[in-house]
Parts: sequence; C-alpha cells; structure tokens
Amino acid sequence: MKYTIKEIFGPTIQGEGGMTGTVCAFVRMAGCNMWDGRPETRAESECPFCDTDFYKGIKMSADAIVQQVEKMGVEWVTLSGGEPMLQLEKDPALVYQFHETGIQVAIETNGSIAIPTEWESKIAHLTVSPKQPEIKQWGADTLKILYPHPTIDPLAFDNYPARNLYVQPVEPPSGDAEEWKWNTKAALAFCYRNPHWKLSAQVHKWIDVK
Repeated sequence: MKYTIKEIFGPTIQGEGGMTGTVCAFVRMAGCNMWDGRPETRAESECPFCDTDFYKGIKMSADAIVQQVEKMGVEWVTLSGGEPMLQLEKDPALVYQFHETGIQVAIETNGSIAIPTEWESKIAHLTVSPKQPEIKQWGADTLKILYPHPTIDPLAFDNYPARNLYVQPVEPPSGDAEEWKWNTKAALAFCYRNPHWKLSAQVHKWIDVK
C-alpha cells in the first residue's frame, strides 16, 4: 500500500498535549472522517474549528516515508492528519517500520477508529482528541479536548483512562485574536474549576515553529 501524505516536516517541537517540548518529525496523513478538508464545507462539518490543512497529498511508500524521516536524525515521529487511522487501519506497515528503525512512534487520532491490540505495543505515545461525544478508542497516554467544544463536555471524559487530561483553547479558523483570547481564558477557567485537567497551549505557535 502507498499512503497519501500531505506533508512531512521536521525536526520540530511538539507543541501540544503530553509531548509538549519533544523534538520530533511530523508525518501528516491526508484525509479525515470529520471534514473533507475543503474550506467551503468547513462550517457544516463535524470539525468547524479545524485549523489543519490535510486536503489531498502525494502517494508514498512506507520505505520512502521512513527514509525521509531517518535523515532528520530524530528519536520521535508523530503520525497525524487529518485522521491517520483511516490509512493505518488498512495497513499498519508504516508503524511497524518506524518501530523497527528505533524511531519512537506517536499517533494523534480523533478516537473514532480503535487501534488494533496487536500493534498497540508499537506506539510509544497515543494522543486521542475527540471531535464527537462517542469514540471507539478507549485508553491513551494523552486525552486532549478542544475547548470550548460545541458538542463535547470534557467532564464526560473524567473517567477516560489516560495519563493526562488536557483542554486546548480553540483557535478560530478566521484567525480572530480576540476570540482566541476569549477561548484561552475560558479554558483556563475550566482548569481552575477542574484542576485534574491541564491546559494545552500550542507552544509551537508561541515560539514560531511549524
């Protein structure tokens, strides 16, 4: 199988959730099951606040992807999207090949597709960021919920089995600085009321790295 890849970049710094500050490469996989990626359909999608470009991409083999990341000299690779499990569920060879090279694999998923138990051990860090109240992936290293979310109450995930629970302020696709500031204050207020939750603050945008 060849994977459809939007972009590969790094070395960079992970700016969100439980891996904040970690040097890694990113493999952004095209496609998502919450939104098709076209600006004209964003508002009606399951993810009207998405700020990620995952629309279309190029076909690449697992070998080519791994070789490109190896040249970066990183210890970690993050497989993200869109929704990477759409492709990895069909063929997890990419996960296995990274694991065999000694590069630790992190996956960022919306949790709508459960990760098969037979290759869970190949994943060094799993981040689940739900975009709808019901998810299939139960268990992660990091649970990260965008806040304020139109359909998800973070407290509904209080008992979710994760090492760390995060809320992350929604950055409006419009780039409205005042709305982003308001969302950040709302997320902080939520954490003060519920101190078992942590704030994910998208550090990579503060330090101006991709």
